[in-house]
Amino acid sequence: VDVYASDRAICVPGGGSMTMAEPELVEHLRRLEAELVTSEVWRSRAELEARISPDFVELGSNGPIDREGLIGLILGTEPGAWQAEDFTVRQLAPAVALVTYRSVIVRDDGGPPLIALRSSVWRREDDDWRIEFHQITRAS
Repeated sequence: VDVYASDRAICVPGGGSMTMAEPELVEHLRRLEAELVTSEVWRSRAELEARISPDFVELGSNGPIDREGLIGLILGTEPGAWQAEDFTVRQLAPAVALVTYRSVIVRDDGGPPLIALRSSVWRREDDDWRIEFHQITRAS
């Protein structure tokens, strides 16, 4: 599929377009993505539940995991040092956004960093944005 950029839209021939998000939304979702991988959030079930939709699904190398599975996996653990590169937000609908980026996680054991391509779907519920879907593709 050919994809090309045109001003503020990503165009897919024969398939419509996705509007690039306003800068304020980009920064807001960048902050929310970053908060999701902080010790403060990982220590609190309430903080995780406030940020993760009840319908959440994550797809990774081990297959799909739902919200409760993810919370059970990370609650009380410590995330590694993390950074996002090539962060992009596309507005799919007024209350839905697609976030894509490349993550770099520094390993505690001194090994090479863990690099992945990531995509998240965020949905606005009332005045709050919650992550509804996340996909991780390991990269080298």
